[in-house]
Order: sequence, then C-alpha cells, then structure tokens
Amino acid sequence: MKNLFRITSLAAILLAGLTQVTFGQEQTDELLSLTFNLTAVVQGGTTTNKNTITTSVQTLKINTSSIIQALGASTGNAFSTNAGLFLLTPTNDLDAWIVQVRDGNLAVDVSPYFVHQPGNDVGSVSFNTKTGAATAVDYSVDGFVLQDEQGFPGLSLHLNLSGLTSISLHTSVSKKGVTQVDKINAQVFGSGDSQGNPLVASGTISATGLGTETVIIGPVGN
Repeated sequence: MKNLFRITSLAAILLAGLTQVTFGQEQTDELLSLTFNLTAVVQGGTTTNKNTITTSVQTLKINTSSIIQALGASTGNAFSTNAGLFLLTPTNDLDAWIVQVRDGNLAVDVSPYFVHQPGNDVGSVSFNTKTGAATAVDYSVDGFVLQDEQGFPGLSLHLNLSGLTSISLHTSVSKKGVTQVDKINAQVFGSGDSQGNPLVASGTISATGLGTETVIIGPVGN
C-alpha cells in the first residue's frame, strides 16, 4: 500500500542521508495534527401529545474536542481545552499510525481506539533526480473507526466511517537536509452512536504535517 510514498521517501533517504532504522534504535517519524469535523444526525426519543406521536432526531457537531473528551473519560484523563490529537507515522510508511492525545507535557497513546483501513490506491508521483525534490499524491477509499478499547470503560461516542482519502507528500532537499510535508484529507460518511443513540454522520477527517520527531522503536510509554 502507498508504494509511491515508499519510492519518494527512499529517494530522499539516499540523497540526504536520513537516519537509518535499526530495531531497538531510533527512527524518524512525521508528526501530524489530526482534525475531525463531522455533522451527525442522532436518533432522538418519542413523545406523545394528545393524539400526536412524534419521534425526533437531533443534529450534533462532532469535532476533535468531542473525540478528545470521549477518550479522556475512557482513559481516566481530564484533558484540557488545549489538548490536541496527533499522528506519528514513520516517514517511509504513512499508513503505520500511532495516535496520541497531547496536552502540554502529557502524551497519551490512544492508538487502540482508532482503526485506519487503507483501500486500494491510485496516484501520481514526481521525482527530481538532480535536486531530490519529490511530490506524490495517493487516492483511495479508506475506513476510519473509533472504537472501545478492551479493559477500559466504553466510549460515549463510536464511529464507523469511510470515504475518498488523499494522502500527499512533498519533499525538498537543501543544505540543511530533507524537509518532508505530509497531508491527509478524507471526505467521509457513515454511522455510529452517541450516548448509545444511533447516528449517521458525514464530514472531513484531515491531518497536516508539523515536522519530524526522533523516537525509539517500540511501544509508546505512558
């Protein structure tokens, strides 16, 4: 999956000498800010007024803050309003996601709550053999799931979404090294529940690269 990104990342590594990965050692990860912007229609209750029986629905905005609040309740963390969702992905494999809630100096691994299901992809790639600059875009229909984690209290919100997803990569090479910028954008729809009430939803899931971090290969610490 995502062969175009393996090609461009490998070329950048060969030209600029990025850190080589050895098990138990360091690897370079791209850090991306993850954003949810969804509108959901949630099943409401049924009321009776004399001879009229009414079943209602409610419109609900589901954003990054909504999801962080649900994750905080399940993990036992009182995240502040400044908390954000972030992806960590190896620079040569953008499908290998680690998901974290970061709140100041606190970083909580919430990866088991998220499932990313990549679809078959088509795409384009451009690589300059002289400068090492590369651009690639992949398109696929991907799935995105927000689910309970075994051993923790259930979430108040669950989602099962899918839609057209683009993942773009741009690398440039200078005397300072390789700069890589990644972006993910998905136009999604699907179903789920909020507080146990069924819902249908549509909207966007996106992520924008913020730079790279050097991490130790292995489980993310608490």
